[in-house]
Amino acid sequence: MIERENTQILVIEDNPRYLEELLESLDDFGYQKVTQAVSAEDAKQQLQNPCDVIIADMRMEADDSGFDILNHVKENNLSAVVIILTANDTVADCRRAFRENAWDYISKNMIGEDPLEVLDASIQEAITYFNHWGNRLNEQWLEENRETLEAQYWGQWIAIINRNVIETTDTESELFERLEERKLPRFTTTIKQMGDFTPIKQLIERPESDQLEFKSTLQWDVRQQQQNKKLQQNCLKTIAAFLNSEGGVLLIGVEDNSNIFGLEKDLSCLKNPSLDEFERKIFDLVKSNIGIPFLPYIKCRFETIQDKNVCGVYVRKANQKAFLELNKGNLEFYVRNGNASRPINIPDIYNYV
Repeated sequence: MIERENTQILVIEDNPRYLEELLESLDDFGYQKVTQAVSAEDAKQQLQNPCDVIIADMRMEADDSGFDILNHVKENNLSAVVIILTANDTVADCRRAFRENAWDYISKNMIGEDPLEVLDASIQEAITYFNHWGNRLNEQWLEENRETLEAQYWGQWIAIINRNVIETTDTESELFERLEERKLPRFTTTIKQMGDFTPIKQLIERPESDQLEFKSTLQWDVRQQQQNKKLQQNCLKTIAAFLNSEGGVLLIGVEDNSNIFGLEKDLSCLKNPSLDEFERKIFDLVKSNIGIPFLPYIKCRFETIQDKNVCGVYVRKANQKAFLELNKGNLEFYVRNGNASRPINIPDIYNYV
């Protein structure tokens, strides 16, 4: 949640006495990240750095300086909300301000209420709105460009300001740390993870499907109670089929009936029995048998369920066809058919492509 002390505000006011009063008032209300400008041109320079709230006088060095700020925000796709605070309030200006997407229009001359208290309430309403709904313009831009963004940042957490990706990380916590280090605004920043990474615990509750498959192990033979590297082919066939179809998730350590088998037996087959090593093993298998170009389409996640580790291999649909080479020189092509990975022969591959 974003609070007063984290809200970045730009105040644009050319009256020195009122500017001082306004800054003191904002400080009393608890706003700690406030910058100032004394003209529209000065403000445009300041707005090269993102902020959350712009408090703009309507009449400064030019008659329409407040509208000049609104136009600048619109033309540059800025995410900040604009609150007009003016002593020259008119019905016509008020209507025009709202038509041009001002967040609020406040008169310095209002009777019966303190305009600075009204200003604080308006900022708080903006904070509440963005905490709950996020930034509408950023969200709209994200949806319009989702396919491109997922292809570029799949599996990563991204931060969007002014309809631009300004930071990417592997984890949400790391992204918040980066934003804090850069002192970037928070409630006008849209934060999303690219791709559908439904938690493993939720996936286990679903039946197997064209985008979900369970495997008890990667290479441990349950019947023979020993390592069996041929079993690796079963997981590779599923991964290849997901790449060639609509993507999906392979859960390793889960039996067909959704019982948790865990990864302990698979880990015992590794020189270094760790989850990191298990993940490297999966990527090595994909690299050797499907190809290096397909590694960016795959992400591994681990969860502990019933005191046992489970691996989720999340696979995105590839933009090229993936062939599986299980034997040297022998290429196979797999697609999903219901809850199974089905091989298809060369004539069928031609029709499929």
